[in-house]
Amino acid sequence: MTYVLKLGGGAGVEHRRVLENLAARVRMGERWVLVHGASDAANRLAEQVGYPAQTITTPGGHVSRYSDARTIEIYAAAAGSVNQQMTAQLAGLGVQAVGLGGPNVIRARRHDAIRALRNGRQVIIRDDYSGAITGVDAALLNTLLLAGRLPVVAPLALGQANERLNVDGDLVAANIARAMDARALVILSNVPGLLRDVNDRDSLVTECALTALSRIEGYAQGRMKKKLMAAAEANADRVILADSRLDAPLDAALAGGGTHIVREVAYALAGD
Repeated sequence: MTYVLKLGGGAGVEHRRVLENLAARVRMGERWVLVHGASDAANRLAEQVGYPAQTITTPGGHVSRYSDARTIEIYAAAAGSVNQQMTAQLAGLGVQAVGLGGPNVIRARRHDAIRALRNGRQVIIRDDYSGAITGVDAALLNTLLLAGRLPVVAPLALGQANERLNVDGDLVAANIARAMDARALVILSNVPGLLRDVNDRDSLVTECALTALSRIEGYAQGRMKKKLMAAAEANADRVILADSRLDAPLDAALAGGGTHIVREVAYALAGD
């Protein structure tokens, strides 16, 4: 049985507690694939080299990193550094982790043109190196898992012209979960889960059936929109959106914390 963990790369995400908790579960014999983000590290590196990060907002409200040629170089360097740091930390926790650049595992098709909003007007962007995921090397991941290794995957992909492409980390994790027929996908970030009101932690949506996902999509703001897309893409028995900042955050999520999106469940959303 395989599990997939996506550990967010945004500011405020707690890595140390998550890696300690993950290592403990791996030492007990569980099989995990770890996918990590790198957004905060990439933003800080971009500032340091004098090429600040920019974002793209689609007409549908999805926000992503504007990834021109220079930005891809910066992002790849930051993602590689985060990957190495996590692999080293896991080794220190007694886990044989293998760091993988996304192009080793993920294939994608570069977007020829992206529709975006700028100053309220719709524009077409053609110099962006981002892509739509087309494939996952599940055989490589399974080989590593069978050898007792923990794959640690960076959020990049290999394009059809052998170029590096920026791909969304949540969707990378979702595609890996789908390809590996994972029992669960856990996405840990700096929020408790999906909130009906982003200013009220008590408004957490605790559970939703995958078939009823459209009932809660209207609550999603910003990056949470991509996480719900990932939940639909993963097709796992359970996708959990939860908080990285708790004690033993992975245990807490698997014990019922956060928002659980399940393939089949008979219930009614509280308050809906």
